[in-house]
Amino acid sequence: MSIDQDVAGRVTPSQTVPKRRRSFVSGWAIATVLAVLAVLLYEIRIALLPFVFAISVAFVLEPVIQTLQRRLGSPRWPIAAALYLLLLMLLAAAGYWVFTSAVPAVMHIVAHAPDILRHFLGEIMGYKGITIFGQTYTPDKVVTALGGMMAGMMGVTALERAVGLAVSAIFGTFLTLVLMPYFMISAPRLAAGSIWLLPPERRRSVQDLLPKIIPMLRRYLIGLGVVVTYTAVVAWIGFGPIFHLPHAVLLAIVVGILELIPVIGPFLSATIVGVIAIQEQGIVEAALLFGFAIALRLSIDNLVGPIVLGEAARIHPVIIIISFVCGAILFGVVGLLIAVPIAVCIKITLQHYYAEPVAHDTRPSHAV
Repeated sequence: MSIDQDVAGRVTPSQTVPKRRRSFVSGWAIATVLAVLAVLLYEIRIALLPFVFAISVAFVLEPVIQTLQRRLGSPRWPIAAALYLLLLMLLAAAGYWVFTSAVPAVMHIVAHAPDILRHFLGEIMGYKGITIFGQTYTPDKVVTALGGMMAGMMGVTALERAVGLAVSAIFGTFLTLVLMPYFMISAPRLAAGSIWLLPPERRRSVQDLLPKIIPMLRRYLIGLGVVVTYTAVVAWIGFGPIFHLPHAVLLAIVVGILELIPVIGPFLSATIVGVIAIQEQGIVEAALLFGFAIALRLSIDNLVGPIVLGEAARIHPVIIIISFVCGAILFGVVGLLIAVPIAVCIKITLQHYYAEPVAHDTRPSHAV
């Protein structure tokens, strides 16, 4: 027993302060589990893509399901099932359009790709070609050389890879459609079970943090959809009614989807549209279209993006680029999709924990 002195100088036995019992799972155990989980996720990163899509859809629709539950007084599963059937009908309509309109348009563009490239090079370098170090390079020679390079690259291995990607895409789409109703119906149970896996003394802190992270993530995912829709609609207005480009709807959808990829996506979309514009209308119209693309880019970066993306739009561009690079290298397509949400979650988590007051040691000193 330790001995303390009171204010009058009398020696009294110190009061025994009960120690708070900590969970067995803490410290290095948690770090080890997280490390093993990270390695496991890295190994199965390709298989995670259907789960990411299914969880994202269920996560975005969660407020809709809860609102309909309150207003209709209905159980969760009929509402989730009705929304799932509605999504299936929308996807079926989109698939019908893809196979009846988009695929023929893509095949037409691929079949005429040499002519499109030849006309593009002719507008840029002249149809008589240019002379470099005594060698004359005409559009026909450049297209022929590029065709030979592509023929050398497109061997049996490339064909097998293309078939493998097609099979993977079909299987991934089917798995996503199978997983979606489970996540939509069982989201509360899955969330509660995930929190239960944490050590007991850490659950309260996580529950306090989730109300800060969940609205931001939901706003980010919805904001991405708004940005893609805005980009596609405005691009269609420019490509179709204004510049009268062929396959304007398909080009607008491609531009909208490429908007999901930072830096590289807008560059690729501008290149694709620029080549088609030069081939169809000439270099002057292509320059005007390039100005239209710049105006669209500025409206996204300075108006639409900051409004709809919220907290995610306030991360420094360098951090966003680093997040995308690291995510793409480590997890491929999955990493591209979850890079910015993870970066924002880390930022909010650090702000939450750094804002907590530091607990000082207020115990009285003990004299032996």
